[in-house]
Amino acid sequence: MKKHPFTQYIGLPGLLLLAITLIGCQPDVETAVSAAEPTAAAAPEPTAAVQAEYWTAWESSPHADTYALEKGPNTYCARCHSPQNWDIAAKIDPPPNCVSCKFATEPEPRIAQSNTLVAEEEWQDIGCAICHHVQDGIADSAIAWLDITTNYYETVASSTELCEKCHTDTETLRHSRDISGGAHADFTCTDCHDAHTTAASCTTGGCHTDFTTRYPVIIPEHEDQVDAEECTQCHSSVADIHMNILDETPVACMDCHQLLMGEYAQVRYQSAHSNLHAVVTCVACHDGAALEVGPLPNEGQWVTFRTTSLLGRETTAPYQSHVVQREVDCVRCHYPDNLWGLTTATGALPDTSNGE
Repeated sequence: MKKHPFTQYIGLPGLLLLAITLIGCQPDVETAVSAAEPTAAAAPEPTAAVQAEYWTAWESSPHADTYALEKGPNTYCARCHSPQNWDIAAKIDPPPNCVSCKFATEPEPRIAQSNTLVAEEEWQDIGCAICHHVQDGIADSAIAWLDITTNYYETVASSTELCEKCHTDTETLRHSRDISGGAHADFTCTDCHDAHTTAASCTTGGCHTDFTTRYPVIIPEHEDQVDAEECTQCHSSVADIHMNILDETPVACMDCHQLLMGEYAQVRYQSAHSNLHAVVTCVACHDGAALEVGPLPNEGQWVTFRTTSLLGRETTAPYQSHVVQREVDCVRCHYPDNLWGLTTATGALPDTSNGE
């Protein structure tokens, strides 16, 4: 092969030197580099620590332990008690074996043909996946309802809408919680209930922390009474008529009552929130749904009761009223000749002589 005369003399090193020289003689050219577009920071996923906290809270809730033979752990009742065990074809049979469950008076559960009993080791309870999208073991912070019939999640507008997927009335079940009236009509379920423990408390939930607050009261007919001895002239048996105060500290009459007179009225203990009502729940007095009130058998705690009709049978059972109001009607319990020997709403003492 013949070589070009030019390359024959300069060789490869010369060519490299020439190329470098030519490049160096070129004018400077600026190259524009576009800045990267800023992106919004992605919302952090719930951390393992946060998930563990929620998991522990859920484990302490009724939703984590719904298996009970007396409540019917069958493929029909599982619709709410353990949705992932629900058989959409299950139905209630005619009596006496309506649903598979155990009566307290019988040694073995009754088994229905159309809703079989689910073994405890197969029972799923009401887990995270019923109320949240769960991916790779992490529950999404948003709420949604898992529709077992389609296996898709349904969007819900509020915690109340989510809870009412189970806490509702059907043709055969009465599980609704009426919150349409009263002081909490605009509340959602989780305004009072912890979303994972389901616990609710009027006083420790951050709402009614001042329930022991003393309120102004005026007693015009006593405005001239300023001495304890004058009190005992009429009120000789103070122990019978006076409410115990919450701190249980012994006090003289005027320690409380000296500021209750006439225009100087400032504060007093609310008798309704005294120790004598320590076993009375808030809703037993503040229920606005006209439910029955009474003590729980063998426990003594006063609660509200509701009577419902199911399959032609009426049942009265403890029921947590969700219609609450500030006004209280003492006559609901303190009526004449009441069953519990309570004073009447007028302050009169019950007759304990038994006719003697």
